[in-house]
Amino acid sequence: MSEPYETILYEVDDPVAVITLNRPERLNAWNMVMAREVRDAVRRAGEDKRVVGVVLTGAGRAFCSGGDLKSITPDDLKDKPAAPGPAPAQNTGDPAGPLAFLIDLPKPVIAAVNGHAYGMGAVISLWADMRFMAEEAVFSMAFSTRGTVAESGSSCLLTRLVGPSVALDLLMSSRRVGADEALRLGLVNAIAPATDLLAKAREYITALAETCSPTSVATIKRQVYADLPDDLGAAAAASRKLLAVAAAGPDIMEGWKAYQEKRPARFARLGSG
Repeated sequence: MSEPYETILYEVDDPVAVITLNRPERLNAWNMVMAREVRDAVRRAGEDKRVVGVVLTGAGRAFCSGGDLKSITPDDLKDKPAAPGPAPAQNTGDPAGPLAFLIDLPKPVIAAVNGHAYGMGAVISLWADMRFMAEEAVFSMAFSTRGTVAESGSSCLLTRLVGPSVALDLLMSSRRVGADEALRLGLVNAIAPATDLLAKAREYITALAETCSPTSVATIKRQVYADLPDDLGAAAAASRKLLAVAAAGPDIMEGWKAYQEKRPARFARLGSG
């Protein structure tokens, strides 16, 4: 992939690679171009001997406001019949889903959550190895208010971090979580003022570079993810199927329309009475 990137910035200052989601006018909303470019930047960081660790952050006042609802509609999330002809010659290789490359990278990844991290933005941070959060930032899983499901393996990742009861609360309510609560819950590793956040993440990786074996770090990262009891790949695959089911129902369309029209969603209640 040629540079410059369209939706991200990529820079290396030995021993740190910084990937910045760079659509501040859209609050760094996630789209397919950004997904491809982040993956390519992570690949480059993995191949670069100067890089001991990666910091993923956002430009402007948001980390990532979620999926770009101006470029993604509920119809895009439905199961599509396979196109006629031979299957594409590609190996997806990562059953855990499109963000598994963050876990597969044999170098630590820190999400420096500098601002709002909603929906897919929160999920992206969950796939990082650690999360450093600005004191001014806010998390929200933001799926139930859109009539959708816990996407991209977030049900598994979040439960591992905070336990099932807290994960259910955050996922079902879509409520906003500030930095102090996120630290108390174990959702993030550290908090700092937004002006100091990137420096704090850099300092952590620099300390690793000065004192720790990169081979040991890579092996330990692989061990931790391999030894987790839940099957993240199965959870991510299941969430994709459930998302397709939700996309075929009325609630996701209502949630999408409510967002577009800037009004509260009107979802149908469950039950026969």
